[in-house]
Amino acid sequence: MTQLDIGEVLEGRYRIDTPIARGGMSTVYRCVDLRLGRSVAAKVMDERYAGDRVFRNRFRREARSMAQLSDPCLVNVYDTSADGGHVFLIMELITGGTLRELLAERGPMPPHAATAVMRSVLTGLSVAHGAGMVHRDIKPDNILINADGQVKLADFGLVRAAAASPATGDKIIGTASYLSPEQVENAEIGPASDVYSAGIVLFELLTGQTPFTGEDDTARAYARLTEDVPPPSSRIDGVPRLFDELVATATSRSPADRFSDAGEFLEALEDVAAELGLAAFRVPAPQNSAAHRATGFIDMPTDMFTGAISTPGDPEATVVTERPDAGAETTQLPPLDSPSDETRMLPQVPEPHPEPGETAFLPHQDSPTAVAPGAPAVPVQFPPPVPAVDDPLFTNREPTHGDRVHFRPAVTSGSKLGLLAWLSVVAIATIAIAVGAWWYGSGRYGEVPQVLGMDPATATATVTEAGFEPVSRSVYDDTVPFDQVVGTDPPGAQRVPRGEPVSVLVSLGAPTVPALPTDHDAGRFRAALTERTLNWGDGEAVYSDDVPAGGVVTTEPPSGATVSVDGTVTVHLSKGPAPVKVPRISGMPGGEARAALERAGFAVAATDEEFSPEVDEGDAIATDPPAGSTLKRGSEVTLIVSNALTVPDVVGLSEDEALGELSAAGFSVGEVTRSDLVGATAHAVMDVSPKPGARVNPADPRVNLLVAKKVNVPFLIGKRTDEARKLLDEAGLPYTGLDGTSDGARVVTQSPAGNRDVSPGTTVKLRTVG
Repeated sequence: MTQLDIGEVLEGRYRIDTPIARGGMSTVYRCVDLRLGRSVAAKVMDERYAGDRVFRNRFRREARSMAQLSDPCLVNVYDTSADGGHVFLIMELITGGTLRELLAERGPMPPHAATAVMRSVLTGLSVAHGAGMVHRDIKPDNILINADGQVKLADFGLVRAAAASPATGDKIIGTASYLSPEQVENAEIGPASDVYSAGIVLFELLTGQTPFTGEDDTARAYARLTEDVPPPSSRIDGVPRLFDELVATATSRSPADRFSDAGEFLEALEDVAAELGLAAFRVPAPQNSAAHRATGFIDMPTDMFTGAISTPGDPEATVVTERPDAGAETTQLPPLDSPSDETRMLPQVPEPHPEPGETAFLPHQDSPTAVAPGAPAVPVQFPPPVPAVDDPLFTNREPTHGDRVHFRPAVTSGSKLGLLAWLSVVAIATIAIAVGAWWYGSGRYGEVPQVLGMDPATATATVTEAGFEPVSRSVYDDTVPFDQVVGTDPPGAQRVPRGEPVSVLVSLGAPTVPALPTDHDAGRFRAALTERTLNWGDGEAVYSDDVPAGGVVTTEPPSGATVSVDGTVTVHLSKGPAPVKVPRISGMPGGEARAALERAGFAVAATDEEFSPEVDEGDAIATDPPAGSTLKRGSEVTLIVSNALTVPDVVGLSEDEALGELSAAGFSVGEVTRSDLVGATAHAVMDVSPKPGARVNPADPRVNLLVAKKVNVPFLIGKRTDEARKLLDEAGLPYTGLDGTSDGARVVTQSPAGNRDVSPGTTVKLRTVG
């Protein structure tokens, strides 16, 4: 990039002081207006683009657009010109810096500061919208902050009339992170497009980052076609809900759902500021800005034109913030103690009444091991009574301390010792037989009680009372209501050894069809059916765009429906996405073709280029597989676009101008034929081959020119000096006699005479009066 020297003077008026910043296509210098004695900024186009008509037109458009607008929130433009090959724009010198530089220094802004910035941005933008203009490149790099805190909107190089902003082929004009969805799709662009970009700027002010991420600019640009801008509060704490709603409205994917223009956005912002009672705020100028460092040459890229050069605080860099007190405070929860003095209701246990022949459980009032009040009673089982022996050897009462037992002599032929031994054996055998009969008869076994219809607490107490260990188990039942007892396992009335576990069966009610797993896994759903006593029934497989092949799509009855115990649920599995036909996209702009394929359910895996004499450059030719092919939804296709070059219309331009335009369009010049034809300018192009508008294979981009050997001398007598200069410059003819004359002087003679055909380079001699 060519750099002007310090002290160099543009157009005899603007002396270069020092460079401020440099972009891909221009450099901004601090200058001194020698005529008015004030400091200004000169935006000078790089010489590589100075001869390009497209960029020159953009420069002129920016100057005209900004000159038509007047507001403190807009950067003023004073002058524009081309001097000695330099194309430049003279504008107001901003001594602060850009909003991008401020964000890089200070990070995210609180709501009241972001409001102060956006108030000025939207005010300036509303002036442009009121004049019927669309900025098309709203971003922090184009928002300047003066040393006095005034925020100004700049860089109207991409501005268009709101009524004349159609699609621009496959070229996306703007900055990827701030583009509106219609800019990405090359759809019609209006003020709502600027509203979307301003909403992204507000999001970045609040969070310190832009909402969409991706591997490159294209990925970030296309993300907004399918994703909504998230609420700022989801990225950073402390953003009020009203700002979430403000950003959501401004960045709606549909232009019809946004604020119609910057004025309506500004009104909504003021309403939010009033509702929240936000304090006034003076926006500070960045301290480490290019403007502040302008005492020496600063080799710092900026984005005065839209480009891909990194800037301080790149919009793609994520700013991570952390609360100062994060992790400093420990919250201690109070212990959860069960109150010992709480009154509790317990189920009443019926007092047992011993049946005849059964062992009674009686409280032992005087025992030192008596159970404490409130503790569950532990039944004490006494041994069975020993049967009385009707023998005169035993007395009829218990002996007292003073009694003596007298044995009467037995009348027997044996000894007393033998008789006593015999009687002891008989007594022991009798006791053993009695105890065994009781234990193996009614003593060891108990009958499981009937508990159907009881509540679980009562049923558990009843089973405990019967001498069994209760275990609660939930079961499904078609008739017993939820949380009521269905019965026991083993069932009631069955005799079971005492102390054995008995399950109390609590009803879950009738089973319902389980909800589908989030991943639609068939195995997990089958297990859920089995758990609810339900059976799997195979239904017809169906296509699904959302459920992968083999996953559960639907059931009959549906999830949540009540089914009988051991009932059958019919399950329909997925066959995967339904096959679809590749749409016909030939002739569509590349962006539209890609969007049409994606709407049809295909993934555009690659974009190839081919030459087609019928299709303009960047427009779609075909797809691979071709249109009409039937594929599964989600399949990959290749988009084929035309790389044809269209011959520009250079007829009537000078040969040098024609060469420049052809070269910019990607053409090379083949043969140049010169004829005796007469052109309106020196070395005028009279014809081209192929013809203007023809599509040419870029593999052989040659164009032949037919150039006139003669040029017609304009008739100048009677013309003012300034008019004569202009006509001769347009004809490309050198001249003499006009130096030192005033613009109002008149031409009285010329040689050669007017309307004569002469060779290029012929000098026209003039004489003037006045």
